[in-house]
Amino acid sequence: MKLKARLITGNLLATMLTLLLVGILVMEGIKQLSISSIEQQLIEQSKLAEIYISQMHIIKNDSSEDLSSETASGVISKLGLILGNIRIYDENYSLLASSKSNEKDSITEYENKKILEAASKGNYAYIIRDNRIYFASPVCVQENTIAILEIIYPLTFFRDFTGRFINILFIGAGLFTILITFLIANIAAKVTKPINKLAVAAENYANRNFVPLKIKGSDEIAQLYRSFNAMGAQLQDYIQRQKQFVSNVSHELRTPLTAIKGYSELLMDEVKGHPDMEKAVYHLNNESRRLAKLVDEVLTLSRIDSNKESFQFGRLNLSSIVKETIEKMSLRAQKYGIRIVSGIEPDIFIWGDREKLIQMIVNLLDNAFKFSPSPSTVEVKLHRDANMALLSITDQGIGIPEKEAEKVFERFYRAENARNITGTGLGLPIVKYIVEEHKGSIELKPGIEKGTAAKVRLPVLQQG
Repeated sequence: MKLKARLITGNLLATMLTLLLVGILVMEGIKQLSISSIEQQLIEQSKLAEIYISQMHIIKNDSSEDLSSETASGVISKLGLILGNIRIYDENYSLLASSKSNEKDSITEYENKKILEAASKGNYAYIIRDNRIYFASPVCVQENTIAILEIIYPLTFFRDFTGRFINILFIGAGLFTILITFLIANIAAKVTKPINKLAVAAENYANRNFVPLKIKGSDEIAQLYRSFNAMGAQLQDYIQRQKQFVSNVSHELRTPLTAIKGYSELLMDEVKGHPDMEKAVYHLNNESRRLAKLVDEVLTLSRIDSNKESFQFGRLNLSSIVKETIEKMSLRAQKYGIRIVSGIEPDIFIWGDREKLIQMIVNLLDNAFKFSPSPSTVEVKLHRDANMALLSITDQGIGIPEKEAEKVFERFYRAENARNITGTGLGLPIVKYIVEEHKGSIELKPGIEKGTAAKVRLPVLQQG
C-alpha cells in the first residue's frame, strides 16, 4: 500500500474510532443525566404520594399501624390517574393494590424484592429493565413505615430519543467523514508529493540520470533535497572521473597490446619445431587478443557514455547482412565444433548502421558459440513479425537462469553458471545499446529444450 493511501486510511480509522468513542460517551452521558433527572422526578412524586397516602391512612382511622388493603385500593384509584402504573406493598412485601394488575413485569420476583427491602429501610431504590424503571420508596407515618410505594415509569421516550440521536450521529459522522477524508487527502497529497519526487529522483540516479531536484522553502524537506542534490553531484563527479580513468587507461594499453600482439605473431614463425616455445607463444598471442578485445569494448562503452559513439544510418537489407555475417563466422563456428542452421526471410529492409549491426550479430553468435557444447547446433532465424524484424539466435548451451536474464545486460555482469567461461561481461551491454539506438528491443529466453534464445526486434522500413 502506498504512503498516501496508508496516511488516508490510518487517519480515517482514527477519526472513525474517535467519533465512535465520542458517540458512546455522549450517549452514556445523556443516559446518566436522563436517569438522574427521572430519579429526582420520581422522588418528588413519591414524596407527594407519601403525604397523600399518610393523610388517607389517618382519615380512615386505621387501628393498625400498617396500611389496610381498602385504603391502599382507594389511594391507587386516585394516584393511578396521576402517576400511571403504581403498586403498594405492606411491610412483608405483599401486594396490597396495583393500578395495572394485568401488566406483565420485566423484572423477576427476586429483583423486585431487593428494591422493596431497600425501601423498607427508609431508602429510595430502583432497577431498570426493558425500558422501564421500577422505583420503590417508603410510606411513613410518624417515622413508622406503614407501606412501600412502587412506581413503574416507562423509558420509551429515552429509547425514541436514543434512536433519533443515533440517526443524527450517523448522518453527522458520515458528513464529517466525507469532509475529513477530503482534508486528509489534500494533506496526504502535500506530504507525499515531495517524497514521490524524491523517489523518482532516486530512480533517475540509479539509471545515472542526475537531474537535480528543485528546492523551495527552508523546511526539513528542502534540507533533504539539498543533501540529495549534493549526493547526486558527488556521485556524478565520481562516475565521470571513473569513466575518464578507464578511458585513459584503455588508450594507454592499446599501443603496448598492439605491439605485444604483433611480436607474438612474429615469434610464431621463429619457434616452430620447439613445442614448449610454440605453446607459450600461442597462449601469449591468445591473451593479447583477448586483452585487445577487452580494451576495444571498454573504449566503445567510454564513447557511449560520453555520447561520442557515432552511427551512420541508412537503408539496409538486414537479410543480406545476417547471411554475410553467418558466412564470416562459419570458420569460427567450426573451431568450436558448432554447426550453424539458418532460416532467413529475404529482403527485410531496416534503417540502420551496417557496421554496428554486424558487431551486434557477431557478439550474439560469439556468445552462442562459447556457451554451447561441442558438437552442437546454433540456429539463426530472421523473419518479419508485423512491423518488426525478429532476429533469433538459439544455442544448445548451458542456458541462463530466468532471474538473471535482465542482469546480463549490465556491465561486467557474469551469470553464475558462466563464471568459468572466458568473457568480459561487456558484449551484451554493447549489443543492447546498439539495438536500442535502432529503436528496437532485445531479450534472452530459455530455449525450447535447452540453451538460450536471444531475440532482437527491429522496426522494418515500410515499402512504397
